[in-house]
Amino acid sequence: MTKFRHRVLPVFYRVDSSDVSGDSGSYAKTIERKYGARASKFWDRKRWMDALKVVANIAGYTSEAIKIESELVEAIVNCVQNTLLEMSPRVKPDNLIGIDFRVDEVVELLAMDTNDFRIIELWGMGGVGKTTLAKACYQRVISTVEGIKYHFVGDINQRDAMETRMEEMITKLYSTLLSESNLTYDNLLFDERKRRLSHLRVFLVFDDVENLSQIERLLLGNHLSSTHLFAPGSRIILTTRNKMVVGNVGAKIYHVDCLSHIESLQLFQLHAFGESRPSDDLMGLSSRAVSYCQGCPLAIKVVGGALIGKSRDYWVSFLSDMRQIPTPEIRHVLMRSYNALGGKEIQSLFLDIACFFYGTNKSLVTKYSPAYHLLEVLIDKSLCTCVVERTRERIQVHALLRELAWSIVNDESIKLENPTRLNNLGDIQKLLTKKSLPSLQGGSTAQGIYLDLSKASEIDVEANVFEGMTSLRFLAIIYSGNKEGAPKIHVPYDAFTTLPDSLRWLQWQKFPSKSLPSSFTPKNLVALSLEYSPILKRCWDVEPELANLVFLNLSHCINLVAIPDLSGSPKLEFLGLLGCKSLVELPSHVGDLNKLEVLDLRRCANLTILPPRLNSKFLKHFFLSQCPKVTRCPEIDSRELMILDLEQTPVRALPLAIYNIKEGGCLSLSGRHITCFPAISTSLDLLGLTFTLITEMNCYDDHQLGSLPRFSALELVANLQLKSLPKHLWSMVSRSLLIHYCPSIETLPEIFHPVTGFANIYIKGCLNLKSFPTSINNLKSLQLLGLDNTDIESLPPAIVELDQLTDLELPNNKRLKFLPCDIHKLAKLSYLNLSSCTKIKFLPELPPSLLTLCVSGCTLLQALPSNADKLRFKDLYFEDCPQLDPDLPQQVMLNFYDLAASDLHPKGVLQHSGSELPTWFDYKSSNHASDSCMMVQFTLPNCTTERRIKGIAFGLVCSLDIGEVDISVTCDCNIGNIAAAASWCSPSFGFGQDSQSDNVYIWYDKNLLGETKKGVILIREEADPWYERYAGLQGSFRFSLQPSIGQDPEKLRRIKIKSIGVSLLLSEQKNGAQGMLAVSKNKGKEVQE
Repeated sequence: MTKFRHRVLPVFYRVDSSDVSGDSGSYAKTIERKYGARASKFWDRKRWMDALKVVANIAGYTSEAIKIESELVEAIVNCVQNTLLEMSPRVKPDNLIGIDFRVDEVVELLAMDTNDFRIIELWGMGGVGKTTLAKACYQRVISTVEGIKYHFVGDINQRDAMETRMEEMITKLYSTLLSESNLTYDNLLFDERKRRLSHLRVFLVFDDVENLSQIERLLLGNHLSSTHLFAPGSRIILTTRNKMVVGNVGAKIYHVDCLSHIESLQLFQLHAFGESRPSDDLMGLSSRAVSYCQGCPLAIKVVGGALIGKSRDYWVSFLSDMRQIPTPEIRHVLMRSYNALGGKEIQSLFLDIACFFYGTNKSLVTKYSPAYHLLEVLIDKSLCTCVVERTRERIQVHALLRELAWSIVNDESIKLENPTRLNNLGDIQKLLTKKSLPSLQGGSTAQGIYLDLSKASEIDVEANVFEGMTSLRFLAIIYSGNKEGAPKIHVPYDAFTTLPDSLRWLQWQKFPSKSLPSSFTPKNLVALSLEYSPILKRCWDVEPELANLVFLNLSHCINLVAIPDLSGSPKLEFLGLLGCKSLVELPSHVGDLNKLEVLDLRRCANLTILPPRLNSKFLKHFFLSQCPKVTRCPEIDSRELMILDLEQTPVRALPLAIYNIKEGGCLSLSGRHITCFPAISTSLDLLGLTFTLITEMNCYDDHQLGSLPRFSALELVANLQLKSLPKHLWSMVSRSLLIHYCPSIETLPEIFHPVTGFANIYIKGCLNLKSFPTSINNLKSLQLLGLDNTDIESLPPAIVELDQLTDLELPNNKRLKFLPCDIHKLAKLSYLNLSSCTKIKFLPELPPSLLTLCVSGCTLLQALPSNADKLRFKDLYFEDCPQLDPDLPQQVMLNFYDLAASDLHPKGVLQHSGSELPTWFDYKSSNHASDSCMMVQFTLPNCTTERRIKGIAFGLVCSLDIGEVDISVTCDCNIGNIAAAASWCSPSFGFGQDSQSDNVYIWYDKNLLGETKKGVILIREEADPWYERYAGLQGSFRFSLQPSIGQDPEKLRRIKIKSIGVSLLLSEQKNGAQGMLAVSKNKGKEVQE
């Protein structure tokens, strides 16, 4: 019973229970005769006697109470049957994706083996699976725990709306607990029944609870904290959307999270395909459907059920409509949460947050809204969440709730003919251009406008365009793509005459005016952001009062000459002036902003004058890097300082604030005035030292190890005189070590003891570093090891013991001759870079996990590794390797095509020396108007379920007469005048400095097909993929070359493109087996513009 958790039902047939228990009964006498007084049988005798006493005390059936044998048998059968039904699962286990570990976590909170009274609250948004989890926990407990009374009370909130239903539910609950079939609601409160309840150990589940009063009714008027209603060891599980439903009664709260992406896919496939195997084309759409649902089980089930057995065209149409209008089942569940908010004020706050503020700093939102105190209520009711990112909390809103909010706004607009919030590009364009839009009524009712101009055309507006918008509180005009360049909104004479005084939030990237209108009185303004405004010189010509301003961002306003007068802005917390190249002076009143938390002055190239002191006690982040004319850093009073960035700023003396950096903060110092390692005793997340004249890192003796400075990451860059590192380096740094261009360093200290948590080491340009610690195997968690341009000849043999290593970067090591022969033991290695290692002749067997191999510029390399044909390289670079077999590119190319046509990787690259693209490129072109721009034309095939585009491969052949150069290649697809899609890559050419050979660069890209948005530029957002929308039409890919960031544009002129090509990778299904079409009918066809 105890060991195996079996249930026991005693049947006393023609025997009294007293004969079973006790030392004088007939059963005891029989046991005594069998075992007697023999010592060897003492424990057997005791075990029998204890078991009989337990059985005698369990309520069972007796032939004395039920004298008719047939009735006795029927009672026993009914009891066993009911018990088995209660113990059996209500839901098929196969349907409960991701439930097991969640049940384990809740059962651990229940701690059924303890004798206290516990309440567990399962809290989460509507549709997230709280009820399912509660049922699974209920079934787990009642099937494994004995001696309890149990009952599941469902749909409490819905029944609470009907008084009779609520009374029936309560009556049934206590009828079950007291085993009284004739119990009525009116006689529940008799004292005798209360006494019996107080002796019952119960396990109850109250599902879908909205408020505390519902619980108190279920508990017969007792408060939830009352422990005398039931016996000790009782447990109650509540499911609710309202975190505070239980108040302060010591309940343990379990937050029910959304499903992971993998769990979501599993659940979706179960409901969308059942037992059948999904086809490849529907699998791609499955990911889109799951992304829409964002882990909400209810949405996944509804969407999957709606699509089961439907055609692919139906899927595409359904998913397109679903983005605009949530399905009725989903909307119904989510609307309950919205309606339960009750008041208009909190509902309006929810709509503001869901429509405009998701992803925004929580503290900023609380200052924007007069109803800020209700934000916690929305969090408690699972309508939004807060995610901590380093030192800030950001508000997150589930995608389904955001869509619900916009559908509510749209419904209200239709009903009232007065839209309050707008984000539709077409509607806002009509509003701003004063074109016919009856429902907008001049915009007088608009409270919020969110406009993304990244995909819009040019818009001409009048100077008084915002006149009459007296209710407008929120205005955001942004460019989600390229933020640089000219504005797309144009106003006469570059000047607006009006802006609504009601504005509390004004965010306008590329503001098309030299200043804000003088008539604008920003007394309500909480946040002002005018970043990337190229013609803005000052915010106002006449300084206004900014008493409520909390956030001011003027970053990248390259012509800004002065900031507003902030002496009347005591609430300001953020001041961003990053990249304000024309700004010369930061006014002294900035030093008196007592609540300032972030001050960003990076890249202010002409900034010269700063306040002598920053008096804010709350300053956390001060960025003053790359300000070449600043020679003195202000003193800082704050003890909250976490980041002080002085990199590439020639301050003559370090402020005392560097010794006040808060634990876990970041300190970045730069300059030749720094000659001694700063005596910092605080544990920092990052210490960066750049361009200093430090010769050694002075630390403590062995007996002072406990006083060593501690850094999660240490970055040492261009410290030309730094010769040695402390022998206790590996005790000082816990996660990451970066050493770049420190040519005086010859060795690194040995690693005396095993170190866990150390993930990254990257050493570059340390030309005299001749060896690496032989005890490298003590870095148990190392994932990335980079040794670039050093003087090492070999790697320590112990490197093969790094079982977590994924990236090994060894470029430009001119003396490196070989790798360890057993490097294939690195089971997780996926990236290996040996470019320009000019003395390597052979490669050993490489691990099967390897995805990327770069051996470009290995001029003595004679062959790829012996197991190369078994490796599935995603990226392979081997240009400028003259000793390799000339036929190797053709062999590799076939493997690369197979990989490109498979589903293993969404993107891949192949680069080698050569002058021709492979024959499987369907469309090629060698005619071009310029060396940096070429075009190839193609015809899109008519796709079917059996024949679809799986990806697109791009290729180009280049020649160059210079050394190494990095370029960016963009391929824009146009169908007629329509921009359909785009792909980009960043090849590097010329690893052999004297090489003037041609190079072939090929890459394939599946993301641009529109199945996902990651790494994709999608010009249009229709539901069906662009290649199907324009099937059968002619199109073109335009290849454009640009220098990569930091590259000299003149180098681009030294590159000549000889040919380009495009290959459409198609799939076919024949007899249920999938095969790839390597070549289309027009294989190798040359296409001329």
